[in-house]
Amino acid sequence: MVKKWFEMYRTPILGLASTFVAFIFLVLLIDKIILPLYTQQGRNIELPDVTELSFNDARTILEERGFHMVLDGVQFDASYPESTVVMQNPNAFSMVKKGRRIYVTLSAGQKQVTVPRVVGMSSRDASFNLRRAGLIVGEIYYKYDNMYPVNVVCLQNPQAGSEVFEQTIVDITVSNGRFPDSFVVPNVVGSSLDRAKEMIRKAGLNVGLIQYEVNSRVLENTVIDQSVEPDQEVEQGRVIDLIVSTEESQSWDE
Repeated sequence: MVKKWFEMYRTPILGLASTFVAFIFLVLLIDKIILPLYTQQGRNIELPDVTELSFNDARTILEERGFHMVLDGVQFDASYPESTVVMQNPNAFSMVKKGRRIYVTLSAGQKQVTVPRVVGMSSRDASFNLRRAGLIVGEIYYKYDNMYPVNVVCLQNPQAGSEVFEQTIVDITVSNGRFPDSFVVPNVVGSSLDRAKEMIRKAGLNVGLIQYEVNSRVLENTVIDQSVEPDQEVEQGRVIDLIVSTEESQSWDE
């Protein structure tokens, strides 16, 4: 009976079985071959590090690996030459698919700024304006000047209007006011080296040879002797040599 029934429905049964097998085969084909090819499953590769490379070199390396580089912007950066890659997204060494867009940011080099005019300002205002412009206040010198009142900047270097890189050092000279009748040597023993320089320059004198001597009784960079005794009247510009405490012996001309 079963045999007779099977023979009657043999063709439809085989047809359904064939359809089912074909369906299973199609599912496996899509799951194991077509979808992986479409999504590039298993083909993630490590993204190379292109920071610190030039724009052209970075693009060449990325394109050789199957990526597409996109410029995402530029920024001032004193640490890298102009047109050097400073950032990339995704990050270097990430596992990403081929064909992925890699966004890079390039260095615009060191920023240039215009030196502001600080002559005629107080030393405090001059320092503030220089820092606000992205510059560094360097040495502060002093001179007697009949044109400028006490504590007013009478000279600057570089000059106002100069185009310089950001963080350039600008030295200023501050007026001591009108020329005095005499120039008196200040007592700088016990002062820090920086303070001693300031006191000597304000007195219309110059700092000469700085010699270092090991001395554990005072703080490092403290003046322990000066070449001209304090309170003496001397000519303008007289050079004052200093001996300064340190942990290691050294010397140079100021």
